[in-house]
Amino acid sequence: MKVARKYEEGVKLHQAYIDVLLRLAGYRLSDLYTSILAHSSYYGTLDKEVKERISSEFDTSVQVISNGITKLRKMGILEKNTVNRRLCPTSKQDVTLTLVLSTLESKPVEKNQAVTA
Repeated sequence: MKVARKYEEGVKLHQAYIDVLLRLAGYRLSDLYTSILAHSSYYGTLDKEVKERISSEFDTSVQVISNGITKLRKMGILEKNTVNRRLCPTSKQDVTLTLVLSTLESKPVEKNQAVTA
């Protein structure tokens, strides 16, 4: 099955990519936390301007964003103000994600069906 999806902005693309990877790894983070990670991935840092942008998007204070950053650091997902390299997409505007899921007893079967979301 093939799924294609377009995003209006690069930060939303990064957020979706990071959210998929974290869910596969067993993490279930809130939209606020995945947005913090996406902004860090897209802009390369979490400076004052980026924190203010996130706080206005979620109608919250910069202090709440800073507390979220601290929690993500403790989890090991953020390293200083930069997202863990393994979670960063290779491009700011275009990402291809290929998943192969299987059990230990079987080999994955490829199907080519197109689904557009």
